[in-house]
Amino acid sequence: MAQHIQIPSPLILQKLYCEEEESFEDDNGSEICVETVKKETFLPSFFIENDCFFEQDDELFVLMSKEKQTHHGYIDVNLNKPLVLARKQALGLFFKVKEHYGFNALTMVLAVNYFDRFISSLKLRQDNPWMSQLAAVACLSLAAKVEETQVPLLLDLQVEESNYVFDSKTIQRMELLVLSTLQWRMNPITPISFFNHITNRLGLKSHLHFEFLHSCEHLLLLVITDSRFMLYIPSILAAATMLHVIKDIEPCHYLEYQKQLIGVLKI
Repeated sequence: MAQHIQIPSPLILQKLYCEEEESFEDDNGSEICVETVKKETFLPSFFIENDCFFEQDDELFVLMSKEKQTHHGYIDVNLNKPLVLARKQALGLFFKVKEHYGFNALTMVLAVNYFDRFISSLKLRQDNPWMSQLAAVACLSLAAKVEETQVPLLLDLQVEESNYVFDSKTIQRMELLVLSTLQWRMNPITPISFFNHITNRLGLKSHLHFEFLHSCEHLLLLVITDSRFMLYIPSILAAATMLHVIKDIEPCHYLEYQKQLIGVLKI
């Protein structure tokens, strides 16, 4: 399951350098252009020069006030082994479909959020193993309808090697059960909400900053495969993910960025 996801290589550091030309005159007064390499730090103004934090504190307050409303905690490995197995199988399906159709990271995060909240609210019967797979297909379908611009047919979401194959009407009935169980709260605050908040409020638009956001999303997809990480609310999980990526990119300034980021998120 997690093996299908790759964390971007630390070779991203190679992109931290930009070439520029420097000119000088030789002994005869002729101008010579020499191509030099100048280091461009990852976040020279990431948290400092673009400080428009005070104007957007209201948005951050809204995110943090709502993040606990759809926070489901985590599944105890020792007490809920059937649920742990069901979750493992569900995420296996999610990532197979992601690889096949190229779903984005938020679709995966939403599907996992729906599934975790749903199975935590119901007692799945061990003698009905098909129930968790049906729930997984329904949760993935709902997440795709929320986030993707092109959604495959319900039958096409059931990729090869599935233990069971459900018809469209059965999946639609399960979708309604998921929706009612989750009280139609289908736009939860996720760690990606905080990734986007940080990049938007700082006006980060360079290719390097998009690489940073992409790296955070990749790492998050690895993290959510382990239900124990779901113990942490989205803002904490987002901060830890961003700091891990920053530490890879800017180890020399890590402590400075850590202090600033935690200060921004007020955690």
